[in-house]
Formats: sequence, C-alpha cells, structure tokens
Amino acid sequence: MPVKYDRWYLREILDLKQLKKLFKYFSIITNLDVALFDFAGHEILAARKKNSVCHSAKNGAKCREHISAGSLRSSELGEPYICACGCGLIMCFSPVMYEERLIGSIACGPAVLWDADEVAMKEFLEKTRGMNIHVDINKLFHSITSCTCTNMTGSAQILFIIVNSLTREHSVYLDQRARITEQQAKIAELIISQKKAAVSKTKKERRSAEGAPRPATAANTGYPSEREKELIACVRNGNAEQSKKILNMLLGEIFSFADGNLDTIKVRLFELSAFFSRTAAETGAPAGDINKIIINSRKIMNDDADFEQICFLASRTIEEFVRLIGCSRNEKDISAYLSRAVDYMAINYTENLSLKKVSDAVFISTFYLSHLFRKEMNTTFSDYLCTIRIEKAKGFLKNGKDPRIREIAEKTGFNDPNYFAKIFKKMVGVAPKEYKNFFK
Repeated sequence: MPVKYDRWYLREILDLKQLKKLFKYFSIITNLDVALFDFAGHEILAARKKNSVCHSAKNGAKCREHISAGSLRSSELGEPYICACGCGLIMCFSPVMYEERLIGSIACGPAVLWDADEVAMKEFLEKTRGMNIHVDINKLFHSITSCTCTNMTGSAQILFIIVNSLTREHSVYLDQRARITEQQAKIAELIISQKKAAVSKTKKERRSAEGAPRPATAANTGYPSEREKELIACVRNGNAEQSKKILNMLLGEIFSFADGNLDTIKVRLFELSAFFSRTAAETGAPAGDINKIIINSRKIMNDDADFEQICFLASRTIEEFVRLIGCSRNEKDISAYLSRAVDYMAINYTENLSLKKVSDAVFISTFYLSHLFRKEMNTTFSDYLCTIRIEKAKGFLKNGKDPRIREIAEKTGFNDPNYFAKIFKKMVGVAPKEYKNFFK
C-alpha cells in the first residue's frame, strides 16, 4: 500500500485531535516522548519534551529505517515491541492496523534502561555521528528519560490498549460509511431506473391513448405494498441476502412515493420495523433481544437523521430481525401461514380466487405463498385450487339429485364447463358424466 494511502487511512481511522490530547497527557505522566508514524516511518503527530533527541534528529533516514523495522516487528507479534532505535536508545512500538494490514505505528521513547555512565555516553555519540544533530550532545544525552524495563513495558501496554480501542472504533465507522455508500449507490440506481421506466411508459401512453396522458411523477407513484410484502416474506423466511436486495428496492420506491419527504419515509420504515418486532415475537424470539433492536430502530425517527442514515439504520434493523427470526422460527411457524391460506381457499373456492387475493387475505406476499405451496405441499397454488374444486365437484356428482354438469362447474368455481370437464378427466381419469354414472 503506498505511503500516501497509509497517511490517509491513519487520519481517517484515528481522531488526531483526540490523539494529540492523549499524547500530551501520556508524555506528562510517563516523561516519555510519544509519536504517530506511517508505515515508512515518517512522523505524523508527536508530543515531545524540550531538548528531545528525536526532535533534534529530525526524523532522518536512519531513524525512519529503525522505526519502520520496529513497527513491522510489532505487527508480527501483535503486541508492543521494545527495541533499540537509530540512536542506540530504547523505544517501544505499537502497531496501527486496518483490515489486518499494518499502516503505521505509535512509539514511546526514547529512554535509557541502564546507568547513564561514560560507556553509555560513548555509545550514544557513536550512534548519532552523521545525524546532523546541531545541539550540545552531552546536554542532550543527559536529558533522556531513564526508566526501568517494567515501567517502559507498562507504558507501552497502556498506549497499545488505548490506541487499539480507538482503531477498532474508527474501523467500524469506516466500514459503516462504506456500506452506506454502497447502499446509496444501489438505491440511486433503482430510482433512476424507475424514472426511466416511468418516462418510457408515459411516451407509450402518449402514442397510444387518446386525450392528455397522466404525467409520470413521484406523486403518482402508489405505495409499494407488494414490495413490502415480499420483504416481509423474505425476513420471515430468514433469507438475509434477498432481504437486503428487496429492502434497497423498497427504499427507492418509498423515496419516490414520499416525494423525498423524510418524515413520510421515517414513519413508513418505523411502522415496518414495528411489524417485524411482532413477527419476531410470534416466532418465540427472546423479548430482550427484540427490545434491543426496537431501541436502535427508534433512531430512524431522530430529527437530525438524513436519508443516508435512515437507509443504513433500516438496513441494520432488517438484518438483525432476519438473524433473530432465523434463530427462533420453526416449521410450525412457517406452516401456519400456509394453513390459513388453505382454510381460506376451502371456504372461498367458488370465488374467482387468485394467488394475490389469497396472499392478501393471509397478509403475506404472493412470492412467499407460492414458495410455501411448493416447499410444504410439493404443488402449485393453481394445482391445489383445482384439487379443492374437483373434490367438491366429485361430492356433487355422487349425489344424483344435484343439477347438471354445467351447474356443478359453476358451483365449484369453474366458469367454463368445457375447461371443468377437461381438468376433471385429467385429475380423476374419467369424464364428469362417467363419474356421475358410477353412483346411479
């Protein structure tokens, strides 16, 4: 990763204003310099004492080389790494990671962990030769903090814990921003697609219809109730990925329906989250878990929540409900919707029933009801409806007092007697008249 991107990530992941305060007070308490470096060892931010060795060395090439090596070693260990710096003094490096990649480090020191005697002074002079330090070397050496190995390690561990906490917090923020950006791009794409489709429809109407056509505007867009039912079905079914896709489409359609009015969007989405909470309760999900999701979903209604935040909060709420419902639901819960649909069809089979009419009656989407018939009964909605009607017709045919075939067809929901006869023979194996003759 290029250095310039390391620096960008460091500034995004870490709050440099807060870090500056942390460095200041850390330096006061420990009497150690502390600094933030990028991957290549370039200094980004520092808190140093007066007459600091590092300040005098001006982050030269030799310093950067040792800083980079110490940072890399600390990332390999996954903990603070204590080593000698370019001046022969002791420093401790803590890695700054993003997406498991080393992008920089925070170092405390330098310090001496031994007696500042003539031997140590001689070594310091040897190490700093050629580093262009233009101050009194003797005075500079005696200003270096002396501490025990235990104190140095303890200081480094405190810094490591604090910085890692900050890094994780801001990494979560960056991940959230990335998800919002991706979601907004998808929603924008869907809105544009809808507008193009509306314009195309209007042009066709102008060419084919008489009189003034109705303009295709957001105000003319009805509330996407069918899309909402489809989302509800996917959440109930525990399909997380499909739920995300449908939610993005629903958000775009709600935005068009609301004509961009945030209050309308908030109310609709909050109502939807309330419905999911009831669904979760029906599946036996723990009340405490449901309550946590509800509390977080209330942020949708905040006055300062913009469209991006509303969409992200809605998406997160849906994901949490999918997870919770997926953990709590069982086959009995799934079959309950199918059972209600079957009961409704058994009572109303004489009417002009459609998949949509039945799904509306049991408050699920056409997609989900069709899925249940195939999964639970290994048949289709249409075939099952025919089965009910044919069974009723067989009952009428067994009774010799019942009316003619045409009237039986009408009484069982078959408006076309020829179609009734064709379906009856296909399912029973004989024509209706032959079947009736068996019972004379």
